[in-house]
This record gives sequence, C-alpha cells and structure tokens, in this order.
Amino acid sequence: MNAKAKITVKGMILVVSIALFVWYAFGSLTGNATRGPLQDPYPSRDGPALTVAHWNLDVFGVTKAGQETLLQDYASLIDDFDIIFIQEIRDKGGSAFQALCALLPQYACKVSNRAGRSSNKEQYGVLYRSISLETGKTIRLVDWHDYTPDPQDRWERPPLAVTFSADDYIFTAYTLHVKPAAVQQELADFENLVTDDDGNILLIGDFNADCTYYTPEQEKEFDRWHWIMRDTADTTVAQSSCAYDRANMNDEALEEYRKKGIVTIGITEAHSDHYLVWVGLEPEETI
Repeated sequence: MNAKAKITVKGMILVVSIALFVWYAFGSLTGNATRGPLQDPYPSRDGPALTVAHWNLDVFGVTKAGQETLLQDYASLIDDFDIIFIQEIRDKGGSAFQALCALLPQYACKVSNRAGRSSNKEQYGVLYRSISLETGKTIRLVDWHDYTPDPQDRWERPPLAVTFSADDYIFTAYTLHVKPAAVQQELADFENLVTDDDGNILLIGDFNADCTYYTPEQEKEFDRWHWIMRDTADTTVAQSSCAYDRANMNDEALEEYRKKGIVTIGITEAHSDHYLVWVGLEPEETI
C-alpha cells in the first residue's frame, strides 16, 4: 500500500471514529445512549430476584382456553414467575382467564375493566404468588389503579397500575398495550401520566415500540427512563425481529434491577405472536 493510500485509510478511520463518538455522546445527552445497539447497559447478574413478567397472549378467549394442551402450556410457563401481567384477554364472560387461573392455584388473580373503542375489547390480567420463588419474600398487592375508563380517551386500552410489596420493598408496575397506529401519542400520554421520581416504578407491556410503528432511538418518549430491553431484542414469534414488548424503569427501581429475559422456548404461533418478557428485582430497599 502506498503512502497516499495509507493516509486515506487512516483518514477514513478517523472520520468514522469521530462520528461514532459524536453519536454516542449525543445519545448520552438526550438519554438515548442506554437504548443503542452497541452494547447492553443492563446485563443480567446471577442471584435471586423477584421476577415480574408480561405476556401478550394474542386474543386470549374461550377458543384458546378451550384447548387443554394450550392452556397447560400457558400455565407451565407462567409458573416460573412471581408476578405476571397478561394482555389481550378478549372474553366478555370472563371464563377464559378463570380457566387459566384454575390451573395456577398458587397464584392470586385479578382482572382489569374491559377497554377498547371497538367491539374488540380487552382486559389486563394479573397473577401473583404469595411467596417469591427465588427471594422467599412475602408478596402482597398494596394498590390497584385501573385507568379504564379514561375521561380524556387518551389510549385505546388505558394503563393499569398495580403496587406490590415484597416484605418492606414497595414498587409500582404499570402495564399498557399500546395501539400500533398511535404509538408515539400513546407513549407520550403514558409518560405524562407516570412520575419518574415517585418511588420504584416499572413499566412493562406491549408498547409496539419498534419496527414500522416506532423508532426508539429517534424519538424522545421516556428518554429519562431506562429501557431494559434492548432495541435489538426480538419479542415476536413471527419471522420479523421487533422489540415490541418492553420493560422500562425509573432511577429508583434501577437500583434493585438484577436480571431480565425473553422466554422463547416452548412458545409457538399457536400460543401467541409474542414471546414472554420478564425482569428480576433484588428487593433489598426498605421503606
């Protein structure tokens, strides 16, 4: 390689290096550095944790609940977690969620109001153990705030906020199934609803926050929050690779963050078009 070529190569390397530095630095200033593809700022650590999961079951109603094998599969996967939020319960009579809970007697179950602007209304379901599997701490439901109905009609399916205690540790988990055609607006309204400096806050659900619906690294919603699931994650069962399902934490909750995961094994399109996502907290903080 001649001297001129060497200088050109070095120049190109320098330009690329500067561009990457500027991109990363700008991301740090705007809060997006934690959401980029270069590295995972929130790797999992070994150790016991209280596990909080979310699973969109994709039109879960009497048809799916009537398939014994499918229902058993759901129960065997849910059984690995302390708390789990279920989305897309579409059963006016309520028997489908009851059938699922009947297979999980070690869990307490509660369901939200039915929500939706069309005839296809949905509910959020919550299942939680009385004793954490890994930490042994006692879990209690402290408060339940269902934002359905929403007088301002801000969401297709308004959020649900549930406050839990694990012995002396208190945290609030919000779940929301964001409308694909209105991701940015619904997330903006969601951000205006929750307060990031009001205790330990976890946001978990199907935010549709990726691919053709939303470009996280270019948008500003929840920039002050920690996006635990990477933008490069795949939470969809289909061949497409999209990080629709998310788990976000505020600064206080992040202090107890320990691990995360996406359950893919055993989940097919017959079960759902979404994988199960979860995070683990090490609830050592006292009130």
